[in-house]
Amino acid sequence: MEFCVCFRRFFVFGIVIINAIVALLGLVLLIYGGVSLGQGKDYFAITSGTATFTRVPVLMIIVGLFITIVGIVGAVGAFFSSTAFGRVMLLVYSVILALLVVCEFGGGIAAGVLRTTVETFFTNSANDTFRSVVANDTNNQYRKTWDNFQQTFQCCGVKSYTDWSTILNQPIPLSCCPPSTSTCDSNADKLYRMGCVTKVVSEITKYFAGIAAGAILFALLQVFGIVASCFVVFYKPQDKYEVV
Repeated sequence: MEFCVCFRRFFVFGIVIINAIVALLGLVLLIYGGVSLGQGKDYFAITSGTATFTRVPVLMIIVGLFITIVGIVGAVGAFFSSTAFGRVMLLVYSVILALLVVCEFGGGIAAGVLRTTVETFFTNSANDTFRSVVANDTNNQYRKTWDNFQQTFQCCGVKSYTDWSTILNQPIPLSCCPPSTSTCDSNADKLYRMGCVTKVVSEITKYFAGIAAGAILFALLQVFGIVASCFVVFYKPQDKYEVV
């Protein structure tokens, strides 16, 4: 009996601490999603559409806000677990966690599919705007966009710096070299040789890897939260001395 009481106290303490951490992680995810949405404008610059790229940051903002709220509910429920109000909050919290675990399995599969979709869309869209540098660039809009993008990400062309000559039949622009460079060609020592799509796809892969790692961490915390909250809710310690 004494062991169960100590176990219950351990679970209550664990739920409070873990959910405080979860709430902070949710807040970090929310902020990271907002920053990613803002920085995403740089990635959108050389694409012909933005809807595909805005989905992930917006989803991160929504999920981060939701996780923060769930973490607060769990921590408050555990703190007041000795009251009926606290037990109800913990019960609601455990049900939400169970639903989240189910959703994360589907979300993990969707994230893998979405990564491939984003990479394919970015490659195709970047190819379209790159060719527009010659075909439809009436106000040098696409040229300026690509110059800014290449300087920002230190890359050149779509897949390689050779795209400027092989696809557009144009010399390599100064934006494919550091700003201090006066001339930029295939023999330049500081030429950005990596293609912009190659570089961005690499960043996207790291981006989704971070999401996957975070999802695994959250899943482990959620399993503990479900077990601990159910134990705290349904275990009722009896008095040490019972009337016989």
